[in-house]
Amino acid sequence: MLTEKVFVYGSLRSGMFNYEKLLKGKVKGSESGTVCGELFHIENKGYPAAICGDSKVVGELMELKDFKKTLRELDGLENYNEEDKNSEYIREIVDVSLENGAKEKAYFYRYNKEADRNRIDKLLKVSSGDWVNR
Repeated sequence: MLTEKVFVYGSLRSGMFNYEKLLKGKVKGSESGTVCGELFHIENKGYPAAICGDSKVVGELMELKDFKKTLRELDGLENYNEEDKNSEYIREIVDVSLENGAKEKAYFYRYNKEADRNRIDKLLKVSSGDWVNR
């Protein structure tokens, strides 16, 4: 395993509803950072979608206590299954740029715009790249 960290940019960020539900008490540490991409709010679902792009997506790099178990729980939330090309999100490893200038690798859930289940989604661009403070 290359990394035991995950980059989150939406409802899993500190203080948000899915952080409280899924990550509270399971995070060793977190720091602010960004990844390259384009960020959208999925109007019909109420949560964000990040896709490949040249802008910045704001979020947090989190180190998890029980990485494998928590990653499986996150896969469930993100409707990700590595066998299924129709997953709502695709888990991949990305470079995270931290505020101190360092770069780290982390797992990240990219929105799967090719998936059948996402065809009717209404994507609204979040120009700031920050879903929590949009």
